[in-house]
Amino acid sequence: MLVRLAIEADRAALVELCVQAVEESVRGIPPDREIINETIDSSFATAEPTFFVIERQRELIGFMMASIGSYAFASGIFTTQQVMFVRPDMRGTRAAALLIRHLIAWSTRLGAKEITGGNNNGLYTEQTACLLEKHGFERVGVFMRRPGVQ
Repeated sequence: MLVRLAIEADRAALVELCVQAVEESVRGIPPDREIINETIDSSFATAEPTFFVIERQRELIGFMMASIGSYAFASGIFTTQQVMFVRPDMRGTRAAALLIRHLIAWSTRLGAKEITGGNNNGLYTEQTACLLEKHGFERVGVFMRRPGVQ
């Protein structure tokens, strides 16, 4: 398995993975391919957000979308794991762990003071937390949402 930055040639497969991620984890809000493509365009143009993909035998099996942020009241930057998705048939492999390791290495190269992220969709919460803890992350709070606000 190989983790790398997404490139234009990945677009079609990456869009499909994003659609799958939204369908699985964003209940009640349908995926929008136009917005997905705009997000990918932004990534390619500005690296914000940044997409890393993981491939197995030259086929994309997952991705991580990460961002770089700055503190509102302190100096320095932090990175955030916004989305991590591995195809259901590839879960239980080392794909997620490799994506996390890549995020850590990227964040280190950027000089980030910390990495934030986790699980904010209620799916596989404990498994995700345990995997992140194995890579040095700590539980620091609770993420909450209030659906139906329009």
